[in-house]
Amino acid sequence: MKARIGALGAIMAAALVLAGCDAIAPNGGIDGMDIPEVADGDISEATIKDVTRILSSDEFEGRMPGTAGEEKTIALLTERFKAAGLQPGNNGSWVQEVPLIEITGKDYAPLTIAGKGANIALDFAKDWVGVTYREEAKTALANSELVFVGYGINAPERGWNDYAGLDVKGKTVVILVNDPDWQATGLDGPFNGRAMTYYGRWTYKYEEAARQGAAGALIVHQTDPASYGWNVVESSWSGPQAYAQRGDNAPPLTQMNGWLTEDAARKVLAAAGQDLDALTKAAQAKGFKPVPLGLTAATSFASEFRSFKSHNIIGILPGSEAPDEYVLHTAHWDHLGRCTPAPDGDGICNGAVDNATGTAALVALAEAHAKAGPARRSLVFLAVTAEESGLLGASYYAANPVFPLAQ
Repeated sequence: MKARIGALGAIMAAALVLAGCDAIAPNGGIDGMDIPEVADGDISEATIKDVTRILSSDEFEGRMPGTAGEEKTIALLTERFKAAGLQPGNNGSWVQEVPLIEITGKDYAPLTIAGKGANIALDFAKDWVGVTYREEAKTALANSELVFVGYGINAPERGWNDYAGLDVKGKTVVILVNDPDWQATGLDGPFNGRAMTYYGRWTYKYEEAARQGAAGALIVHQTDPASYGWNVVESSWSGPQAYAQRGDNAPPLTQMNGWLTEDAARKVLAAAGQDLDALTKAAQAKGFKPVPLGLTAATSFASEFRSFKSHNIIGILPGSEAPDEYVLHTAHWDHLGRCTPAPDGDGICNGAVDNATGTAALVALAEAHAKAGPARRSLVFLAVTAEESGLLGASYYAANPVFPLAQ
């Protein structure tokens, strides 16, 4: 059965429109775009349901990159892309190899917070999680001074610097998740309100902390601004972690990146004579200055490493008039794989919503385009890997595009 497109379909319809338009306004909006009239499209509800069901089944083991679940995902998506009428998108291949490193932490000592008469021992997984991105067998963070740096943002183009006036080299920074204006109801604000910028993502927080020379970075987990519970953080950060392989002139890294539960963060800040709510309010205003906490952090753990190749999956429908110009449609196919077992013993994070549904929509959109006939430009359908590990598949494609980004 097919259904007339609704909320999900509206997004897909926008993609159908973009395939035929001639120009995008300089401000990135729709003003000035030459948008042709197009008929409503039909998106297959049956395809979305079927592909979502298969991808999120236990057989696919949560679709962790580098596992049998990835192999099954590649087989399914290439089969569905081919059946829809797509062609292999990478010079005759359906995939683009993405080289990754898997790091698995073990033998975690407690995260010990000391100073101002405090001696707090935080238990791994229960109170905090952490990993290293460095390929070192042993990580030891010793007596590293703690500094609260608000949202951990350095955005000169927005006149915002949470690190202003303080050298954090060798220190451990405590950071809030999301953007300072995440509670806005609309898109107005220094960081676009409800629309999270890259400055709000945890990947950016760690990257900026490393650029500032920090030894460690700890993000305070709060469910609303993170948009997921501690169970997601604990499950996804307590097992194997995938990272991009580092080449020459790679950017700096901290020794350790991690998360604190909200309760643990409140306990640590109270020991420093500070209050999380008051600090959060201060951090949401331009001109915020970082706050040294007068405490130190220490922990240690071991790590094991494995190099492997994951894959982006690429199909293409060649354009009729401008085949060397491309419109990309993307979704990430991966999820968390095997997680901390639930009370009933279920240890698979199936990832139906995140992101089997989006991947299924990508397949359904490919089918709809193929049935509609060639668009003016070539249409590329790109299912990327390792989003859950920090947008690694998308980042790799952007750095190694199959189709020139200028086109």
